[in-house]
Amino acid sequence: MKRLKKSLLMGICAVVLLALAACGNGAASGNGDGTIKLKVADSFPTTNYLSTEGISFFMDRVKELTDGKVEFEYYPAEQIGKASSYLDLTLSKTVDIGYTSYATDRLPLSEVATLPGAYNTAEEGSEIIWTLMKDMLMEEEYLKNGVRPLYAVAIPQYQLATAKKKITSLQDIKGLKTRVTGTMELAFDSLGASPVFMPATEAYTAMERGTVDGVTFPFTSFAPYQIESISKYSTKNANLGSFTVIYSINEEVYKNLPDDVKKAFEQAGDETVEHLSKFLDEKNDELIEQFESQVEMYELSEEEVAEWDKALEPTWDRWAAGLDKRGFKGSEVVEKYRALREELKK
Repeated sequence: MKRLKKSLLMGICAVVLLALAACGNGAASGNGDGTIKLKVADSFPTTNYLSTEGISFFMDRVKELTDGKVEFEYYPAEQIGKASSYLDLTLSKTVDIGYTSYATDRLPLSEVATLPGAYNTAEEGSEIIWTLMKDMLMEEEYLKNGVRPLYAVAIPQYQLATAKKKITSLQDIKGLKTRVTGTMELAFDSLGASPVFMPATEAYTAMERGTVDGVTFPFTSFAPYQIESISKYSTKNANLGSFTVIYSINEEVYKNLPDDVKKAFEQAGDETVEHLSKFLDEKNDELIEQFESQVEMYELSEEEVAEWDKALEPTWDRWAAGLDKRGFKGSEVVEKYRALREELKK
């Protein structure tokens, strides 16, 4: 009887230890049939093209490339955490893959593609930043922070949408309370505006309440955040800067994946960069026509564009110098970005 009790006790202890070990392996799990389950989380509404043509496209490709060996649990629209928390959630293995674009305090060099005039099309910008990310930024920024980028896509240049006043000159921008993100905070500060940094999810309410006079957004994000319903005017051809959509996987989780799955992730990442960037460029032109019935869409003159571009030029040096002082390689990443842009033009 004592031996039976001892055997039962040892059996229970073994089960508990196995359970604890499984918990220590993070969110990744399996069904015992060889499948791998990974949790993915972001802040995008499921109607956003960055979801449907971005992370959903990526997950579908991984499933196809692995013949269903990898399965995903997808938590969109801030179901798990706020937009700014996804790096921490990924590091803690609350999720395996997170949308890490807002982790600029620890991943600041990745913002180089968001600087004003960094590229002309999403396809061009995405090719540059993804090449840079797989080269310098992978080691310099991501692996140091315990994560690995799966893909990075530069979205079309942001435009300025306002509720009451049409903005055409630099004088109009002075003192304008504007919702910004990323390096546009520096850009609008350089123009004499009053930039207000906030996630996209808070922009509609801020405009509605008058907390801001205007918001910066790409046309591809207007509908998901209802910007066209709260704005009266919007520029069509300003080079204000943009945003890079980045998804990262916990590096420990990645290292534990089989080699064939790692290869599938790499292929799916490259394909997502190409697919999403092309889609966004095509959609950008379509959406301008679509929103013209709701918002007065206007072009700045060539002289006005040149004037704005000149006023925004110092943003690059100011951004790099600020990072250099903090111990990051701001000037080096700017130099590499510009060299890559020239190289890829050839």
